[in-house]
Amino acid sequence: MKAIVPFLGLGGLLAWNGWAYMKVAALEAKAATLEKRNDDLALKGRIVSSQLFGSPLDNFFASPEFWENTYDSGQADCAKRCIEEVSAHRKACEEIADDTERQQCFQEASDRGSECQRQCSASFPPPIP
Repeated sequence: MKAIVPFLGLGGLLAWNGWAYMKVAALEAKAATLEKRNDDLALKGRIVSSQLFGSPLDNFFASPEFWENTYDSGQADCAKRCIEEVSAHRKACEEIADDTERQQCFQEASDRGSECQRQCSASFPPPIP
C-alpha cells in the first residue's frame, strides 16, 4: 500500500479506491441477481418435477389442506350406527299388528334415535373453527 501512494499519489489512490468500491458493489449486485435467478430456477425445477414425478399420495400429504383441515369421522360413524339401530327398530315395529302398540313402538324408536344422536353429539363435539 505504501508503494502505491507515491506511484498514484493521494488523488489517484482515492480514485482507485472509488473504482474498486464501485467494482465490488457491481459484483455484489450481480451475485444477488444470480442467486435470485438460481432460486427461481430451483423453484421451477421442483414444480416441474413434482408434476412429472410426484405421486398422488405424496401430493396429498404435501398439501397444506391435509394438515390444516383435519376431519374426525367419529360423529359421522356414531350417527350412522344410530340410523342403523333406528331403522332396525322401525322395521320391527312395522311387523306389529296392533295399531296402538305399533305407534308406541315407532315413538320408542324415535326417542331412542334422538337419545343416541344426543350421545353422539356429546361424545364427538364438532371442532371449533
